[in-house]
Amino acid sequence: MKYMIIFSFGFSMLFCSSKNQDTVCGIYKSPNNSKANQLIFSSFVTELELDLKNDNTYTMSTCAQNSKGIWKLKDDKIILICKEKRMTIDSLNNLPKFAKGKICGADEIFNIKNKKLFRKDKIGTKNVNFILLKD
Repeated sequence: MKYMIIFSFGFSMLFCSSKNQDTVCGIYKSPNNSKANQLIFSSFVTELELDLKNDNTYTMSTCAQNSKGIWKLKDDKIILICKEKRMTIDSLNNLPKFAKGKICGADEIFNIKNKKLFRKDKIGTKNVNFILLKD
């Protein structure tokens, strides 16, 4: 009986966590650069697209770079673990420092709330919001 309870609890935890994972899968894009969105979100990065796939891999594109890797769901956060990052302008990928996708940095962590991924970062001296809305 004791093992049956432990098994049931473990199975329900697995089921719940996979259901939560399925709800975050999909394509996320940054808001359009409109005056209304600037008022709502303040300063934010545009032209971002993130595809969280069911197999826990992701692709992300910006105006300058494309990255691939794996993602994890932890509490109310998505953790992106980069495996390869390439420059959008292909000729730059031939430079030694960008060759073979060597430009991955630290894991990127986004908070999740209401089908929205967000994080704050500092670029130079400016605080910038990374906001991704689910399609």
